[in-house]
Amino acid sequence: MITLNRRNLVWLIPVLIIVTFPVWQLPVSSFLAPRGLEEESSIESGPQKEHDFVMQKVLITQNQAGQTTAEIRARQAYTSDKPDEFVLVDIDSDLFDEQGDMVNVKADSGIYNTQTRHLILNKNVVVNRASQQQKLFTDLLHYYDDKRIIDSPVATRMVAEGAEIKGSSLRYDIVTGQYLVGGRVYCILETE
Repeated sequence: MITLNRRNLVWLIPVLIIVTFPVWQLPVSSFLAPRGLEEESSIESGPQKEHDFVMQKVLITQNQAGQTTAEIRARQAYTSDKPDEFVLVDIDSDLFDEQGDMVNVKADSGIYNTQTRHLILNKNVVVNRASQQQKLFTDLLHYYDDKRIIDSPVATRMVAEGAEIKGSSLRYDIVTGQYLVGGRVYCILETE
């Protein structure tokens, strides 16, 4: 027979709390939960929508000081979750330098921000600078219209007449015509 003395009661109270936890846990946790968070989050988020509209055969023209700096063409564009962004599909764009030389850029998909004029291109990105007989291949490319810079933070391969250059990143300044290849750089030069 078990006698209930003070020492046994000290052990019995925590055991009873642990055993009865499933019974009292839900009412106590709902009582202690902060109020008003559910209402505020539902008001702020509003109705969820995938996108507002889809456009076919899109042309975006960028200008600086009255001169066309870029023409971005896409087979399809639709709005994204962010209000100033469009998701582009099958992109074929032309970027122009100060002398009017054109750099053609193609990609499978991309995102264009209308406020920052920032274009992000994804998947099978090919940059073709026909005047210099140069081609660049990568899977991710950023174009900043305000700075006139092409930036690829991932592995790139550039092919030119008599040269092939591979790097883990690449930055190209359209105004100055300078390239910056980062990471481990592999270069193959053919001499005549």
